[in-house]
Amino acid sequence: MKSSLSGMVFITWAFNMVSSQGFKTTPDDGETCKGCRHDYTFRGPRKGIFTSPKFPEKYPERKRCCYFFQARADERVRIEFDYFDLESSDHDCRYDYIEILNYNFHGYPEQPKSLYCGTTIPPVHISTDSKLEIVFHSDVTTSANGFLGHFEFLQKNWHPFAPSTIGCGPGYLTGPGGSIYSPNYPSAYPPEAGCTWVIQAPKLHRILISFVSLDITNSGKCTDENLLMVFEGFFTPDKIPVRYCGQLDFEPESRREYLSQEDRLVIRFLSEKTNPAGNTGFHIVWTAVTLKSTGTCKGFQCERVGTAPCDRTVGQDLCNDQHFCIDESMKCNELPNCGASDHSDENKCLNYIMRYVGIVGGCILVIVLIVIVTCICCYKKRCQRDRVKYSVPKEQSLTQSVTHSFLSTQSSNVPVRSLEHSPRSSCVMYTTSFTDCGTNEQLASPVHNSRSNTNLNSFSNSNSLHLPNSVASNETVEDVKDDVTETASYKGHQKRPSYHMMRELCYEDGDIVLADI
Repeated sequence: MKSSLSGMVFITWAFNMVSSQGFKTTPDDGETCKGCRHDYTFRGPRKGIFTSPKFPEKYPERKRCCYFFQARADERVRIEFDYFDLESSDHDCRYDYIEILNYNFHGYPEQPKSLYCGTTIPPVHISTDSKLEIVFHSDVTTSANGFLGHFEFLQKNWHPFAPSTIGCGPGYLTGPGGSIYSPNYPSAYPPEAGCTWVIQAPKLHRILISFVSLDITNSGKCTDENLLMVFEGFFTPDKIPVRYCGQLDFEPESRREYLSQEDRLVIRFLSEKTNPAGNTGFHIVWTAVTLKSTGTCKGFQCERVGTAPCDRTVGQDLCNDQHFCIDESMKCNELPNCGASDHSDENKCLNYIMRYVGIVGGCILVIVLIVIVTCICCYKKRCQRDRVKYSVPKEQSLTQSVTHSFLSTQSSNVPVRSLEHSPRSSCVMYTTSFTDCGTNEQLASPVHNSRSNTNLNSFSNSNSLHLPNSVASNETVEDVKDDVTETASYKGHQKRPSYHMMRELCYEDGDIVLADI
């Protein structure tokens, strides 16, 4: 009983191990690969060869051999034949042939199957997922020398081109989306540039690329070496890429975006030896999208507008599904992640609202500042006009005040000279004390202690004030100054002689003399 249970457990474990590898346990036609099974996995060599039974001798009749290749989950299997010689068939390889099967990530073979026979070497084949199988079948008649081939497990960043030149940026891109720029963008791209970008989206995703700008050569024929190419998946040389060149303004709306058929894209850019026109290259936005048919959108649902996606070179099933689901992080990043013709991911975004509010607020602030500055300027001009209208010159105001005060204390019979007869020398006094503008000899004349009546020599409207030409011998200069000061009603402005400093401007024959006493 225990041995039976142990046997059942072992059988169950073996079946699960085989099933976990994703391969069939028996072929569809009931035949088995017993005695001729070959397994190549990533646990062994990453490159190697495989051959038909007894190669290079003729393979045996009624033989069935299975060659299983399994790479890592994010890798692919590349198969290439170096020699191929099987029995020829006139109708669909009914005798001796090989069959190449691709397995999806669920472990089931994909359709259609590829059959090859005769002596024509099959093309290079790269698996659509990480698993691939080659089945060899021979009938009871006519044998040949068989085949020789080699395999390689391709890493996720593999591409068949030479390494990228300087300035291309990261060559392997993953995640929900991003941007790709030509070297030196937005300046002119350099000559002899060669850039390769590999874009890998998550499982069950497609890659949507949208052109923001495109400026490659001035010709739209794409016949020269200045070229941008888009390849699907782990492409093979027999696959023709989608080509771009020229300017974006001349591209139809259907070519301003591209939807991949797989979860991997390879973009290749080449430039010639010169760039005399100074073309700037391109800016591409790529986004990992899911289709509406794959289930409920867990991110942002794009609002597809128009029928532009149906013009893409994709299957009709993808063309009919015009609603894309993108990651929530791709929303409101000022990039066309929903496509060149769909801007729903940028509508109602806070940054756009704040931008509009900032623009409107900035305009209002500028207008307010202009109004304030205008009001201040007008107020200053008005104040200057009022000041000019009502202000009186300082010297004129001072001398007129002194003249009026001085004359008011004198008798009416004091002779006053008119302006036209006034002397050419005059003094403008800056203090309440007065000094004659005479010569030093006059000031040095002897004076007397006794006072006498003083006569006014001249006092003109030119704001001049003079002491009498002759002073009594018994009077001192200081006494006369005191009398003049008292007579001019400047009694409140008295100073001791030791502190009394006088300053006047003397005008003599048009010259200005500054006198400090």
